[in-house]
Amino acid sequence: MKTIFRNENGAKEVYIQAYDRTLQEWDVPVESTYLDTSFGKTHILISGPADAEPLILFHGFGFSSTMWIENVKPLSKYYRTFAVDFIGDINKSEAIRQITSKEECASWFREILSGLGIERAHVAGLSYGGFISLVLAVYAPQLINKMVVMCPAASFQPQSKKFLIKCLLAGIFPTTKRLNNLMNDMIGKGNQVNEILKDQFITGMQNALPTNKLFPSYMKDDELRAIQCPILLLIGDQDIQYDPQKAIARAKHLVPLIQTKLIADTGHGLAMERPKTINALMITFFKTTANQKYGAV
Repeated sequence: MKTIFRNENGAKEVYIQAYDRTLQEWDVPVESTYLDTSFGKTHILISGPADAEPLILFHGFGFSSTMWIENVKPLSKYYRTFAVDFIGDINKSEAIRQITSKEECASWFREILSGLGIERAHVAGLSYGGFISLVLAVYAPQLINKMVVMCPAASFQPQSKKFLIKCLLAGIFPTTKRLNNLMNDMIGKGNQVNEILKDQFITGMQNALPTNKLFPSYMKDDELRAIQCPILLLIGDQDIQYDPQKAIARAKHLVPLIQTKLIADTGHGLAMERPKTINALMITFFKTTANQKYGAV
């Protein structure tokens, strides 16, 4: 199968070095492991107490599991965290075939949980990882307890053409200036993202190209109505991919057990921009008892 790396002249090595530099700043003990699946080797970063509730983390498109660098320490106090490198994206996973449908994504997830010995887990995802999380809520509901979805790619609203063009140009012409501009456009005004993580993203985009075949899409009403797990939806009020208010309104209208919150002065990179706020919201939500009333926050 075609590799994600743009050339055979050291591109993979350069990227792995950047990934590992970020991982050196992981502020808790971490186990780096691979699970064999029918789609290839899936790389996972594991932290937290072995006997704690499992929490699966899905990263944004073009990033990797190191995206959770500002979140893993507080989350790992309460949960056994499994930050999964989505197969086909720019990370350490090694695909032998691509996930091409929502059903295949659910199958891949089942294989991961089976390999980890997990029956059910909490799930959280940002951007593309938020879209993947919602897909799993529809197509693998028996495996999920509760879910936090942050600025999900498409899902509740179509992504704007302007946003898509910016992302496409950054992939085709990945100059440092263009990638920095893309990152600056995605985060809220005046906000900062971990510089080592930012450098990893730029290095990744310049040395690799995602081969994902499951693209973010506008989810059907029937899909969203079918979601039965409790969900916390968080969207930054400066998210540029779509109108945040319209996304929240549709989610509240269609998803049964949902809480929503618009995060002030924040863009598309919620967990990276406002880690303290997001960490607190996630932990509080996951600790909420099942019999409490769900609704808008």
